[in-house]
Amino acid sequence: MLPTRYSKREVEEIERARRVLGLSSRSAFIREAVLSKLEEIKQVRVVEMQDVSADQASEMIDRYLMKKPGVHYVSELIEELGLEPRIAFEAVGKLVQGGSVRVRNKV
Repeated sequence: MLPTRYSKREVEEIERARRVLGLSSRSAFIREAVLSKLEEIKQVRVVEMQDVSADQASEMIDRYLMKKPGVHYVSELIEELGLEPRIAFEAVGKLVQGGSVRVRNKV
């Protein structure tokens, strides 16, 4: 249950939209609107950034690469692991210096 307050004007707009869409109640309209917004967020691929140190990011990247070996871009690691770009590049640099990963030269 998520109780929410709306102004009189907002309730009137919700009621008009509900009728236009043929929904049975305001609750049904609000549910549809929330589910639609959640689906929109999934499509946009919102990345929630984690607040981690470069050392923690290095560990996360190392675990990721162990599970998914192959060629990866830092941008992929940023998205998949939710790392701040600056931290991700710093962490990858440490892994390269330590010999855990290598940079592939472009052909």
